[in-house]
Amino acid sequence: MNGSRKKRFARRLDNKRSYKPSGLKAQSLHTTNILLDEFEALRLVDVDGFSQIEAAESMQVSRATIQRLLISGRSKLVKAILGNNIIEINNDIENIKLKGENMMNIEDKELKVIAMPTSDRVTVDGHFGHTKEFIFYSVRNNVIVNKTFLVPPKHEPGVLPKFLAENGANVIITGGMGRMAVDLFRENNVDVILGAQGSLELNINEYLGGFLTSQGSVCDHTHGEHHGGKH
Repeated sequence: MNGSRKKRFARRLDNKRSYKPSGLKAQSLHTTNILLDEFEALRLVDVDGFSQIEAAESMQVSRATIQRLLISGRSKLVKAILGNNIIEINNDIENIKLKGENMMNIEDKELKVIAMPTSDRVTVDGHFGHTKEFIFYSVRNNVIVNKTFLVPPKHEPGVLPKFLAENGANVIITGGMGRMAVDLFRENNVDVILGAQGSLELNINEYLGGFLTSQGSVCDHTHGEHHGGKH
């Protein structure tokens, strides 16, 4: 892909997804790759119910681009099913500017507060519900002006979204989160960026730069199941 292309907004999945036809050995099958922007267009129009105009506004591309993404994504899916191909949807974010799960468009706010869970003050916790602390970055015009650490209350449904909102957070950047938790954050006007891993400093700098390189992880299942399973 051409790195000079304008970045388009998209959300990530819960790591690279791979779906294999049942009863066939993966080694003998071809793979069809669905790009993240193709999948985002499909999700916006076919799942979220956006019109093509609304989807274009959400992804900050032209309607013609949305039409192209829909045509290519749908064609790939149908041909892969007819051809017994493996279907892979990966999180390659070249030319992608990540949008939070709740799509609150807070990137234009002059002052915003970004929270991340951490138990060692160095790295991001994999799941926000089990963290010892949250770091709160106050950011003005894309420059960090302050950071503080706060110990959260005991993790119970609805408690942490309210805690973050009461402490001014506009965004939480974390590793994984269930769909119900994402919705609770939306109710508290907090956007959600998923899939963070590694150092706090790296993730906040990548977020402020308009992208993150780690994989997203919305959990629509119980944690006893594996992510990105083959079907």
